[in-house]
Amino acid sequence: MAEDRVAAKFAVCPSGALANGQYRKLALVFEGREEECLLLRFDGQVYAYLNRCVHMPRRLDGEVAEIFDETGRYLRCSMHGIVYTPQSGTSVSAMCEGEQLRAVTVYEEDGTVGLADFRVSACR
Repeated sequence: MAEDRVAAKFAVCPSGALANGQYRKLALVFEGREEECLLLRFDGQVYAYLNRCVHMPRRLDGEVAEIFDETGRYLRCSMHGIVYTPQSGTSVSAMCEGEQLRAVTVYEEDGTVGLADFRVSACR
């Protein structure tokens, strides 16, 4: 028999505080490990990914304090230039094509944006 569980919700910010093309970084415990998460808004939707490039375990904003490329249409690792679609975290760069950033489940309701993922046990 499947157990009905509800993931804990961690409110991050008011919806209005995360405009299109903006992002926030937050520390969390993901699958029992300390990680950094990127919470971003793109084309009106909110997404969250662990801040770790698939090419090498480096932060996307490790060299430059920005995660969007110069066009604002893609996420880009500042160290090696690997490019990802914001909607799915899928790499469109030849070197890592098809590999994906680790997504974290987000919610937006009642004017609040946050995380609601079974793998997250703490969020700061």
